Amino acid sequence: MDPSASTSAEPVSGSPSRRRFLGLTGLGLTGLGLTGAGLTGLGLTGGALTPPAAAMPTPEDVDRFDTTPLRFAVVTDTHADVVLPDRAKELTRLLGVVQGMRPDFVLHCGDITDYGADDEFALYRSAVPAGLWDRMHHVPGNHESRWNPDAFEAYRRYFGPEWSSFELHGLRVVGLAPMQLFQEPGLFGAEGLDQVSQALRGGGSPTAMFLHYPLGADNYFVNDTEDFLDRIAGRRVRAVFAGHVHRQQVTAFNGLTQVAMRNTYALPSFYWVERSVDGSRLDVSEIAVPATGSPTSTAVTTIPLGRTGPGAALAPRHSAVHATRETIAVSAAFTTAPARVLAQVYPQGVFSGTSAGTWAPLAKGPHGTWQGELSAAGLPAGEHRVQLRAIGNDGAAFDRTLRTELVTNGAAVTWTAALRGAIQGALLRTPDGFVAATTAGQVQAFAVRTRSFSRRWQRTVGAVHRAPALMDRTVLVPSADHRLYALDASKGSTRWATDLHAPVVSSPLVTTVDGERRILVSAGGRLYCLDADGRVLWSADQHGLFAGRVACDGDRVFAGGGDGNARAFDARTGAEVWTVSTTTRTTPYQRMIYGAWNNELQILPDGSVLVSTVSTALALDPASGAVRWQRPGSYIYTPAVVTAYGILLFDERGNAVMADPATGGTRWSVPVAPRSFEAGPVLSADGATAWHVGTAGLLSRLDLASGSAQPLLQVSKANTFSTPLLVGARSRRTLVIGFQDGVLRGVTGL
Repeated sequence: MDPSASTSAEPVSGSPSRRRFLGLTGLGLTGLGLTGAGLTGLGLTGGALTPPAAAMPTPEDVDRFDTTPLRFAVVTDTHADVVLPDRAKELTRLLGVVQGMRPDFVLHCGDITDYGADDEFALYRSAVPAGLWDRMHHVPGNHESRWNPDAFEAYRRYFGPEWSSFELHGLRVVGLAPMQLFQEPGLFGAEGLDQVSQALRGGGSPTAMFLHYPLGADNYFVNDTEDFLDRIAGRRVRAVFAGHVHRQQVTAFNGLTQVAMRNTYALPSFYWVERSVDGSRLDVSEIAVPATGSPTSTAVTTIPLGRTGPGAALAPRHSAVHATRETIAVSAAFTTAPARVLAQVYPQGVFSGTSAGTWAPLAKGPHGTWQGELSAAGLPAGEHRVQLRAIGNDGAAFDRTLRTELVTNGAAVTWTAALRGAIQGALLRTPDGFVAATTAGQVQAFAVRTRSFSRRWQRTVGAVHRAPALMDRTVLVPSADHRLYALDASKGSTRWATDLHAPVVSSPLVTTVDGERRILVSAGGRLYCLDADGRVLWSADQHGLFAGRVACDGDRVFAGGGDGNARAFDARTGAEVWTVSTTTRTTPYQRMIYGAWNNELQILPDGSVLVSTVSTALALDPASGAVRWQRPGSYIYTPAVVTAYGILLFDERGNAVMADPATGGTRWSVPVAPRSFEAGPVLSADGATAWHVGTAGLLSRLDLASGSAQPLLQVSKANTFSTPLLVGARSRRTLVIGFQDGVLRGVTGL
């Protein structure tokens, strides 16, 4: 089996059993006019999978199975959109077929809508036939979390909590939501893993899980998948249903069988699952619902529900890695002999995507041992992961991820501090140290001494997804609990808290207008101007989500918006001065995602306003909004920095550009990291050097005069979206970086 291929068995042909056929027809499929391979004898093809024989339940297991009839449907990626009403009509027609088959419940694996807007949720709800809604269970997809304007508030009104679980007729069903607000990759994190443990607590029922992102195999959508697999080990999780990839993929690994599904609206189609008469397996079919003619069924796979699932017996009894600067030695020993064992360095640079990998075979030794070496050439010093994959004769696999470190005499992590939740917003320098805030609502202040850091005070507020700001000795914290908090920088006490009637998921800007302190922040699609005491002076319509930070030149406030436009407002009154389209897209969904919804706007030296999208950076005239220059590139996410050498830009692919602030022309360009999202560069005191941490945790140093870049350290396996902070000077310099695993890491030797 090629390591780039699925870890499942190869597709085979064969007729479905008579018992299965009778079970299907007994559910009313023939009455609905269903025909096709799954019902008439054509075998499993096109991604179908037969269960590994070694994983099928023993007679002892069968005696303990619940044999109550159980059947359910699974849909995914319906992508409801108000400008595409035919998609909703097709969904109604498809769900009518589902309803006619009398499922016990229906699962939806996310991407319910195109971008999580309330009117899209309402449209989707209206497409569900009466009588079916109470049997439906949903999880969010990235299209519900990536551009979510209200921190899942509307989602919860329609569908309930993002995480869920229930049990019916001896099958436990768990809905997983490892989604990150405003981010593309998935992450369970400590809180999500605790949700998993809670859902699996008590009893030994076979469990089916459903989520948006597929796990394992060649899927790298969820950054801590290995922690999830460790958490469910031995817990009889047998089935996983997923969406997102818009194609069918069946894989068997670590005791479970995963079915990644085609998007429901494509054919359209849905997946039908029923438990066998003896209760030992789930039989999965895809039901296509064409515009004309009868629905057709194609068998996809069978999922064994026994105590030992496919690939589970291949868990190594021992595994280890040992790294030098040149090689990484990998060894493993097994009780059950695998057919092959492969290993690779985890592709850390793959950002919420798939990768065939660069797997290398290990050599078989005595007593069930396997050994091999991986090249460490070209890897930066620091923390790395190694993936180990044991594959059985039946094609099922067991995956384990090991951690190792490549030592260095240079940059190194010398200090860490763990917080609750993810550190998603930038760190904030204060007069006495710095502040970090998390998605769990922890606001933690640190004091900085010559060679150490110490915790000073801590506050708990609602979830914080964006950077706080400093106003003199006051820390301004934007929170998803609808409030902008003003905390005393010395002791953390609340000076004031203003309710803005919607989640505050943008970064506040402290500025001066006519000699007075003003605070500018966006919430609920509106731009608010507050005075230093937290009183709202004015608000203005931003026409949708804005999760970035506005800019102000003292006369005008400049902002992006959720409708694809950039706007200028009068800084004194909030009156709109001008509106400029930042994209040529036309539909609300497209204008949202291709607009400047998540950009930190900048004032350039000549007064121009720099605003960026996923396709273009534009310098706009502050008085009229006229385009002075533009350059192609996705510069929306990583904050731009004005330097003595020009404007330092990073595109989302991790390429650094020094641009001429007068023309936008390129002075130099260099690749720095695999990807760059939201964590901005940090300049040295003399402005000649910048340090940048890529999303995947790679720290690099840039010479701003020449444009040369040097990778220094793979700081962590966790992603970062938080702009770091440089504290101390010269030999005592420390770069403090916040990561999505909730850990602050201090790096020295820069």
